[in-house]
Amino acid sequence: MAAQRNLSVKSLGQSQSIPPSLPLVLPNNLEYDLGTHTVRRKPGVERSSLTVVAEAMSLLASIDDPVAVVAVTGPCRTGKSYMLSRMLGSSDAFQLGHSWEPETFGIWMSTKVLTRDGLTVVLLDTEGIDAVDAKTRNDASLLVLTILTCSLLVFNTTSVPKQGQLEKLQCFAELAEAVRIWKSGELDHEEFSRHFPDLLWLLRDSTLIPTDEDGNPIDARSYLTKRILKESGRFRQTPSDMVSRAITSFFPSLDCRTLPPPSSDTTVMQNIETSHDKLDPEFNQAMEDLVKDILSSVKPKQGFGQGKTVTGRQLAGLVQHFVAALNDPRALPTLQTAWDAALKALVKDAVRELQERYVREMRQGIQQAGGMPLEEDPNNSVPSMMSLHQAVFEGLLDTLKGRLHSFCEAAEMTQAVVDLTARVNGTQDDSGRGILSSLLSENRSSSESFCNQLVQNLYQPISEKLASPPDNYDIKALEADLAQLKATYDEEARGPCKHKVYLQFAEFLEGQKTTFSTIKGYQEEDYKLQEETRRREAEVANLQEERLQVERQVALSMKEQQDQVEMLIAEFGREVQNLREEEKERRDAMLRNLQVQMEEKAQQNVAMLEDLSRRQEGMVQQQMEAMQQQQRQQMEGMMEMAKAIQERNDKLARDMQEQAQKAKSPGFLDNILGSVVDIVKQGASLFLMSKFPLVGAAAAVGAGAAQAVTSRTAKAPSTK
Repeated sequence: MAAQRNLSVKSLGQSQSIPPSLPLVLPNNLEYDLGTHTVRRKPGVERSSLTVVAEAMSLLASIDDPVAVVAVTGPCRTGKSYMLSRMLGSSDAFQLGHSWEPETFGIWMSTKVLTRDGLTVVLLDTEGIDAVDAKTRNDASLLVLTILTCSLLVFNTTSVPKQGQLEKLQCFAELAEAVRIWKSGELDHEEFSRHFPDLLWLLRDSTLIPTDEDGNPIDARSYLTKRILKESGRFRQTPSDMVSRAITSFFPSLDCRTLPPPSSDTTVMQNIETSHDKLDPEFNQAMEDLVKDILSSVKPKQGFGQGKTVTGRQLAGLVQHFVAALNDPRALPTLQTAWDAALKALVKDAVRELQERYVREMRQGIQQAGGMPLEEDPNNSVPSMMSLHQAVFEGLLDTLKGRLHSFCEAAEMTQAVVDLTARVNGTQDDSGRGILSSLLSENRSSSESFCNQLVQNLYQPISEKLASPPDNYDIKALEADLAQLKATYDEEARGPCKHKVYLQFAEFLEGQKTTFSTIKGYQEEDYKLQEETRRREAEVANLQEERLQVERQVALSMKEQQDQVEMLIAEFGREVQNLREEEKERRDAMLRNLQVQMEEKAQQNVAMLEDLSRRQEGMVQQQMEAMQQQQRQQMEGMMEMAKAIQERNDKLARDMQEQAQKAKSPGFLDNILGSVVDIVKQGASLFLMSKFPLVGAAAAVGAGAAQAVTSRTAKAPSTK
């Protein structure tokens, strides 16, 4: 499967005993046994901090290429380890559990990685954020460490969470108080998204179709952002609101995917690592699509700065620094501080390793050239000490540039070049001299020993002839032997001390005059020998001049090398300047985009306010119209009631008037009429007040009408 994704699986380390995965970080109450590949608890130790595991850190530090780190986190027992194993084309790269107890503690790293075009993908499995024996602080520490380590964070949950369930994810909200970007300690939450990883929320065992509030189907990401992570809008932020805001604000990109259940068969689920063919085909296909999308889009881990990438070696240093900060209750993990510390350690390690590589490659070059002694002249046609030095040192500078330029600023790069140059040429090694000086001194000693032995071997036959000269051995034969010695010596002598050794031999010959006097013809040829001595002295002078020329050439070569270093530093400076200009342009573009977004947001807010204002005005208008309609209806009812009361009172008055005319006793009738009128008045008023509270005027009208009837009745003439 990896080949189909244009990725190849590579094992870290060469040992066959390395397990599929190793703990990178463990709680302090646990320890890892590399021999048995097991984790055991430390008796009597309470979990309170984190520790790094040396074996895994060593494997991570062996990666010199940029790394992309995929980490999976989430609640326990949700299939995190199985998904990571599928990324490697297997099902058991990470240990799986089949009980309620969590199987993974701390952070585990696969010992196999995926490589593609100079990028190495590292997979991390993390402890569930709700492990039984873990506390809230443990969850927050592991989440912080995971986030600061990875370039893609997969948050794995089962089924579809409800908005209220976000309260269980307070570790996300605590990020704001658990991490700093700048070592100045300023509040810099708005910059988290520049340094945090991308976030993929994976909903496992999901069978429902996501819908909006109106029931219309939507994609999983929209469901996550618009429904699950939607803030409540209350005046006081709820815990769920804080989690939602942290998730949507801190991560540069947010996506959501769903996976159907692997199987409904309990037996299959308990042996999922060996039941690939028995899993639901829809699940297998969805898992394949998910893995393909993740590995095709995962980005390199970014360092502290624009365009800076992180290698496995540097990531190991960052992890160590972050763990130390998380374990210190008085400290907070600070990206700038961690980056500076890791960069300083990386530069130091790079210079040290390249220093060791220089010695190793120089020794190899010397051995391939026949071993010491070698010539020093860099212009010599045969391999020499300086020609080897130039080739090796140029390779070191190229390696240093390739290793550091992606995340080093000009100052760090310049200092690294200066340190490396000083260690090779200068006086910063343990012996008080540069490595090159030590090698040159060793070569000269070797040259002197070799040439002395050579000249002694060549002179030995001549010395034996002088001790017991043959009969026919005269001064001419001696001169011929010495000339042959010189020719052989010039051909076989090696190294910078060959001229010095022969000069010493010439001085030795000058002291052998007494011995030469026993040779025939010495007296006649004495002047010739003296002439030869003068000639050789001239040769020695010439040789000394040649030596001075060689020394000047070495110095010139060193000067050219220094010029090359300065040119390299200048080149780095130009690259840094270009990067700074690009960064400035990028920031200016970001500011312009931010301003445009703010203006668009402001326009949207204004439009929302205007729309809200129009809605409120419409609602007020509707309410006023409804109240006016109600008042009109009440007034009409009141008028109809008043009219009915008036008509009833008039009729009553007429009836009473007619009865009064027929009565024999007007006074008695007047009393009865007054009582009836009072009853009518009270009844009308009470009825109207209970039925229409706002129409008290109707009662007054009724009372006035009754009073008028009473007055007319009182004034009516007697019919006696």
